Amino acid sequence: MMFFPYVVGSTLGAAAVINMVTAVQATIAAIHYRKHINWRLLITPLAAYFVVSWAVVHFAAGLDNQVLKRMLGVLLVGLSIYFIFIAKRVRMRASLGNGLLAGSLGGVMSALFAIGGPPVSLYFSSATEEKEDYLATIQGYFMISNAYVVVLRFTSGVVTHHVLLCAAVGLAGMLLGTKLGNTVFQKINADTMRKAIYVMMAVSGVVMLLT
Repeated sequence: MMFFPYVVGSTLGAAAVINMVTAVQATIAAIHYRKHINWRLLITPLAAYFVVSWAVVHFAAGLDNQVLKRMLGVLLVGLSIYFIFIAKRVRMRASLGNGLLAGSLGGVMSALFAIGGPPVSLYFSSATEEKEDYLATIQGYFMISNAYVVVLRFTSGVVTHHVLLCAAVGLAGMLLGTKLGNTVFQKINADTMRKAIYVMMAVSGVVMLLT
């Protein structure tokens, strides 16, 4: 979402492209790790996600693109600050209330900007013990949640022929990027890479707020 709004031409269109690409990517990963998916753990956050994202998708359809771009700018700056200074100190205990909270926040962020990962990532990291269970369960979540919100975007009229074309290009780029990324990742310091991404998020958010 740092770049796609400029390519697609609208914030909601960019979110739709990312939702479609993520749904395919998560489905591939979920199938690969299917034996480790904790399906029962998905029920609570997904239930909240379904209700909240439905409401927000229909609400966002009536917002001006410039307003959405400003909101996205605020979110990107806020997330960069969170990841750089706060994330390592925050924990979310696995409970019914926290599952509903994580799914609700994820629903809002995903429906608006296709950035619904942080709240549920925090929740699933506390609710699972093994890294394989965490990876599999969160990919199962992304598979279902993104597929659901893509359907909502179709029914709300966000998905146009242009958006579908961008999604097709995005899928090809995702497959190529995954292959190249696995090679490059081995040669890059992970912590340095994360910090660079967070700084880019902040800069992108500021640009969106000022333009």
